[in-house]
Amino acid sequence: MNEVSKFERAINELRNAVPPPSPKKKRRPDDVNHSVMRKEEEEKRREEEALRIEEEKKRKEQEEYEAMKAAFIVEGEGFDENEDQEQDNLLQEFITYIKEQKVLLLEDLASHFKMKTQMVIDRIVDLQGSGLLTGVIDDRGKFIYISQKELEDVAKFIKNRGRISITELAENSNNLISLNPVIMS
Repeated sequence: MNEVSKFERAINELRNAVPPPSPKKKRRPDDVNHSVMRKEEEEKRREEEALRIEEEKKRKEQEEYEAMKAAFIVEGEGFDENEDQEQDNLLQEFITYIKEQKVLLLEDLASHFKMKTQMVIDRIVDLQGSGLLTGVIDDRGKFIYISQKELEDVAKFIKNRGRISITELAENSNNLISLNPVIMS
């Protein structure tokens, strides 16, 4: 046998040994498009359902809010009037406390009324400007209350003596102005 025939015989044996491939079902382009379209439609339906559920949830929350809002009724109470009255009482208490103590550290006064020191100074200056309080703020952070009668006594002393020095006024001020706390009734 020649070589070609051996070769042909080997090829024939191989062909017989290996079964022919089974024909696969090929997907048509229409099948692929149809599958993709079904997935897109299903995804779109899921999104629409999620939006519908979210809108329903928001609508229910709004209804609950409106129901709670309707349950609360605000009526006039005269709150501002009470607040104004409390402010007036606090101001009167502030003035009375100063008049009773006569000599106060501004920091202690601020602490007593739960205020800042600068607010106390501003309030004292305002009260002095309106004539409700008379006195002196010294350079050491003290306020010395001087009553109207004591101011009149100092004025009378100066008129009687005529021209006087600050030293002479300071020496006699202890007799004219009391620095001791006073209990007011």
